[in-house]
Amino acid sequence: MAGWKTGIIFVLLWVTASFVQGQSRYAFVNMEYILEHIPEYAKARVELDEYAEKLQAAVDEVYEEISELQSKYNSEKVFLTPNLREQREKEIAGKENKARLLQQQYFGPEGLLFQKREELIKPIQEEVLEVIQDVAKEGNFGHIIDVSADNSTVYYDSKLDRSKNVLRKLGYSTTDAADAE
Repeated sequence: MAGWKTGIIFVLLWVTASFVQGQSRYAFVNMEYILEHIPEYAKARVELDEYAEKLQAAVDEVYEEISELQSKYNSEKVFLTPNLREQREKEIAGKENKARLLQQQYFGPEGLLFQKREELIKPIQEEVLEVIQDVAKEGNFGHIIDVSADNSTVYYDSKLDRSKNVLRKLGYSTTDAADAE
């Protein structure tokens, strides 16, 4: 007798939990739209791109040295003693290793470019995320979905888009030529 009562209680709890979860409100944001309307983000992106170009130029310079050494070695190879050949090959291999290490130091997972991105972009993104959380709490939303990050979004009701709310809370204008169309 107690077994079926426990079963009924379990089913009732499961149905209630499903119903409560089904009542969770949701909204959408478009992070790309939000970030493109923040001038500091655009400035940070430009600075980051310039920094990446500078780092890449340094790596390219080493590869040019390698190319010159290899070309010179290939043209003189027949005139070199085995000892000199080995010396030049080691020099070229050393430069190639230096280039790989430089690439890792600049562009690796914890490299200089990553650190610069953390310095310039991350604070802006964190501020936006904090405001999104505020919008979620104020609107009593259980979920806010970034439609720019989700390639599987086929349709969403623009009435549920809170991107402009986020921008306004950040202190930015939400009107532009694209919005007027």
